[in-house]
Amino acid sequence: MSPNVPQDLLDQIRKMDDRLRMVEGRAQIRPALSQILGDVTIGEGGRLIVKTPGGQTILYIGRIDPDHPDGSDQQGLIVRREDGTVAISVWTSAGSGVQPVVIWDHNGKGIFAEDLVGGGLAAPNFGSDAWYGVTEAPAWTTSSTSFVTCMSLPWKKWHPRVQGSYLARCSDASTSGEIRLVDGSGSVIGQATLAAGAYTVSSVTGSVTGTLGGDQFLTWQARVTAGPGTVGVRGLSTWGVQS
Repeated sequence: MSPNVPQDLLDQIRKMDDRLRMVEGRAQIRPALSQILGDVTIGEGGRLIVKTPGGQTILYIGRIDPDHPDGSDQQGLIVRREDGTVAISVWTSAGSGVQPVVIWDHNGKGIFAEDLVGGGLAAPNFGSDAWYGVTEAPAWTTSSTSFVTCMSLPWKKWHPRVQGSYLARCSDASTSGEIRLVDGSGSVIGQATLAAGAYTVSSVTGSVTGTLGGDQFLTWQARVTAGPGTVGVRGLSTWGVQS
């Protein structure tokens, strides 16, 4: 430095030089502009939208159409495949009510969805046909005028309702009866009346009690309402179904 430069000015230049070096050093260690460290909050109705280089939106979080009936914004989530088809959604087309979580196949069919009314699953449907006989003389029949368990099925509850198919018959033209499907708590899921001499295949549908994921036994029960013969019921395919 020139000896004619005042010392205080030299000191200021050195301080500025030190600060410049410090700033340059920090620039080398800070994250790139494409990285964010820590939490990110998008407020005031903002949205997060991710698009492919071709302009296709594949992730959308935030305000979504349609609005709620009162005019307020619906907030939701949609994940799309690269071709634009929806893969996952948390959204309701009505703009009101609880938003279901739905997984969609490539053709737009919902293959997994929660039941918004009764809880548990709306889709897919889980079922079983592993019924086993309880009465054995003859199998699956009774001559009792009170309900008797004819068949049982181990059941794990994942849906709020059950659809149970059955084969039922009355032994002769003078005998009539009733059958019913009962859950593990003794609640009747569905019931059917059998005319005298009936031989029928049908189904009943109704709510099933118990906790989601809980184990229980479903039972088909039968009784004679008139006549000297027997009434029988055999459980067929049984499915958990939505509300």
